[in-house]
Amino acid sequence: MMQTQDALGSQGPAPTASKAVNAPVRVHVTGFEPVDAAAPNASLDVVRLLPESIELAGGRAMVTRELLPTAFAGAAAASRSAIEYLRPDVVVHVGLRAGGGAVTLETTAHNEATAHHPDTTGFQPNGEALVPGGPPQRRVAWPVAALVGRLGAAGLPVARSDDAGRHICNAALYAALDAAAGVPEANRPVVGLVRVPASGSVSQSEAVRVLRALVIELADLVRRRRAAAAGIGRLRVPRGDRALRVGLTGGIGSGKSTVAHLLAVRGAHVVDADVIAREVVEPGQPGLTEIVAVFGTAILAADGALDRRALAERVFHDPAARSVLEAILLPRIAQTAAWRMEAARAGGVAVYDVPLLVEGGMEDLFDCVLVVEAPRAMRLARLRERGLSRNEAEGRMAGQASDQERRRAADILLPNNGSRQDLAGRVDWLWEHRLAAGPT
Repeated sequence: MMQTQDALGSQGPAPTASKAVNAPVRVHVTGFEPVDAAAPNASLDVVRLLPESIELAGGRAMVTRELLPTAFAGAAAASRSAIEYLRPDVVVHVGLRAGGGAVTLETTAHNEATAHHPDTTGFQPNGEALVPGGPPQRRVAWPVAALVGRLGAAGLPVARSDDAGRHICNAALYAALDAAAGVPEANRPVVGLVRVPASGSVSQSEAVRVLRALVIELADLVRRRRAAAAGIGRLRVPRGDRALRVGLTGGIGSGKSTVAHLLAVRGAHVVDADVIAREVVEPGQPGLTEIVAVFGTAILAADGALDRRALAERVFHDPAARSVLEAILLPRIAQTAAWRMEAARAGGVAVYDVPLLVEGGMEDLFDCVLVVEAPRAMRLARLRERGLSRNEAEGRMAGQASDQERRRAADILLPNNGSRQDLAGRVDWLWEHRLAAGPT
């Protein structure tokens, strides 16, 4: 029997469900004061021009704004204070970046302070730790690659960056992430940093458009998280007339790809993560070049193409090597997928077929998480038909999320424990009553 989180009665959402969906999202945005009165600060201007209230589909983001001092200690203290006392749902720091033709979304803050010139208090650090004993790096919680893809598909000048530098905006981000780590996970804010080119290569109006669009994406992510936590399902969050974004996942051998095909036949715009993963490592692609630079030519076939089996053997039992490989591939896959998802027509259904959705913490990127589940014995039998030994099959299954973890992430749990005809009937019902029911 199919299970859904969103099967509420015809009377509409209960009061607690309505609050989860409709309560305003609190967004705190910071820029930086000028170093001196004569020097303009692009981050300050962008933050000032952001409206205090941003309309969402069926909701609202309420924006508080703050200008941080251009001093290491002051910026870090203000960042911590905002987390501790304002209790925002989202924190977006806006800083400056030398050069470049895009607004960058940063992924990483460093526990290190460095300055080419003294800050406004006269302090000039040279490699000091921002938090003694703290981790060398802290990663942002927002899905940068997917957000860059979505905003870029809308024609906005955005790019990903994996280095927030060692200067004051990095200090503000590290302090905020450090403070957020102490907040219980259910209430932990989404924290990140964008940097605006200081050269003027991105106009002020374009930078404001990027920031506003980013706030909308992050606010909707928070609303979907609230809805899932309330047990009503992400589908209950209004989305306007854009395409419904469905994250389709399931363990290896569960029949996920069959479900993707059945949805495509019914009119869904399906984007396949495995197809993209092969494309980004084709000969001539930067992804393959970088992989060879790290792992050597031993992972290449005689024709210069990637030898997938050789690469898999190289990283399968080496978590550090696997992490390096993922750092090369996952951002490229995510960004390409986001571009393709955004090509779906307004009011349609866009499905991202992705094996590691739960493992990658991607649940709240989607309006609906659809999990395909099959009994272990059936999965092993299907994998045997694909040529995998039992040990190989069990090893791959062990490397993925458990059934329990996927169930916790699911808005809809689709059993695949019968015939293909049974599965097609369930997909028909799902399509008619959930996915193609029209925007909310």
